[in-house]
Amino acid sequence: MTRTQRSDPPSPNSLGRVRDTVRVVVHIVRSVFSRLGWGLADQGLSSVTNFALGVLVARSLAPPEFGAFAIAFSVYTIALGVARALTGEPMVVRFSAASSEDSKIAAGAVTGTSILVGIVAGLVCIASGIVVRGALGSGLTALGLTMPGLLLQDAWRFVFFSGRRGVAAFLNDLAWAIILVFWIVFLLLAGKTSVWWLVLAWGGSGSVAGLLGIFQARVVPAAGRATGWFRQQRDLIPRFIGEFGITTLVAQVTIFAIGALAGLADVGTIRAGQLLLGPLNVIFLGIGLAGLPEAVRALMVSEAKLRQACVFISAALALCALGVGAFGSVLPDRFGAALLGENWPFAQRVVVPLSIGMAGSGVIMGAGIGLRALAAARLSLRARLLVAPLVLATALSGAALWGARGAAWGFAFAYTIGSLVWWRYFLRGMRDHKRGDVVSAVGVEEPSKLGIPEVFDA
Repeated sequence: MTRTQRSDPPSPNSLGRVRDTVRVVVHIVRSVFSRLGWGLADQGLSSVTNFALGVLVARSLAPPEFGAFAIAFSVYTIALGVARALTGEPMVVRFSAASSEDSKIAAGAVTGTSILVGIVAGLVCIASGIVVRGALGSGLTALGLTMPGLLLQDAWRFVFFSGRRGVAAFLNDLAWAIILVFWIVFLLLAGKTSVWWLVLAWGGSGSVAGLLGIFQARVVPAAGRATGWFRQQRDLIPRFIGEFGITTLVAQVTIFAIGALAGLADVGTIRAGQLLLGPLNVIFLGIGLAGLPEAVRALMVSEAKLRQACVFISAALALCALGVGAFGSVLPDRFGAALLGENWPFAQRVVVPLSIGMAGSGVIMGAGIGLRALAAARLSLRARLLVAPLVLATALSGAALWGARGAAWGFAFAYTIGSLVWWRYFLRGMRDHKRGDVVSAVGVEEPSKLGIPEVFDA
């Protein structure tokens, strides 16, 4: 008769170590998401609002007027990118770890400068609207009138996130959404659904939210400090604008070139695949908004902490992209057809390579945030200059040879190789920072200080 052998129960010390490990992991996850969660929530709210507005406008306007609204929104997007390069991004890079007093001074300069940029951009829009006339002219004129308030509202988002007040940014965007709903309901009841009124409602709501930010932050925009702001950030601003210009140019040229080489149907296939991966955009933009100030604060602790933060961001975004891509590739046809209609079979062919490309883009974002935190704008611009032609060349070569699927695999190849380039430059930036060859993110004139109020004097 044989005895059945039983394994010994785990010792109390082993169970204690397991519990301690679980607690540490849970604490890390909770702390990360408590810091980055408001960025995701804020970007999610903004994306949902823009999507709902787009659907409403598409249902309310004839195709020519809808096209006019789309052009006005594109003009706003360009102005927004330039304004962020001038104000919001330098604010996050230089003042995410600053004292509260220096941050308030910087917030006044940033928001005041944003208003000035909005006035200039608004006057250009109004002048263009007068020349163009028609639906497009009225849309541009309405956008011009509200541009200062729109750019002010966006500037507050960067101010709040740089000051660990993500909830304030979320509440400000929520106020914009609520005010916009009331405007839209009023316009629908009054039967005023022209481009003029819809753009005015959207831009006016954002402007009200921009004014609300003054009371939230208890900071008055100081346009008189714009000259001092530009002087202090002179090493960052030109390179940030250059990066924005390169990214925008490559994105537009690639789409038009794919259409010329492979046809409009292949452009539609790429677009359908991108729509299937749409949730990733919210995650990427949210992490980008909240991750940079966290990276700057990590650098204030140690260079090792910054490296860990960037590795975490790269790995998390890459895994999210691959997971969404895998889900899209096995999504049942009935659900896919309900989402994309006749475009579903074509989108399914490109979702895997597009998700691989997004994974590479996520790895790039981790390195890019690290370079931003180091204030190594020269290195980040150089990395973008190297990767942008690669994206254009591989996508167009793939489109010419194999259509939409070839273009998608071209994106995957380019962003995978590009991620290696970006991380090489990030690690180089870390080495330069150790040697003191890179100007610290804490200021230009005196790197030993987190901010220099004197440079903001009018």
